Amino acid sequence: MADTATTETAPNGQPLERQAPPGHSLIAHQVHGWCSKCQGVELWEELFAWRQRERNAHTDAPFTDRAPAPSREGERAHG
Repeated sequence: MADTATTETAPNGQPLERQAPPGHSLIAHQVHGWCSKCQGVELWEELFAWRQRERNAHTDAPFTDRAPAPSREGERAHG
């Protein structure tokens, strides 16, 4: 029987590293297996990974990037 498990990789295509090299983010390496200090990984990729992790922690709530109601400043500007 063939092994159907897939090996996860970092955004730069490298295998995940749970041990952070010197100068890298220890917590990011423990959680994601990589950080934005890794060669070939951009800061936005790490920020996106943290955001996805937080979003997944709240799966019962509907996701929205919008405020639930306009701010007072917004109401004055369009009022």
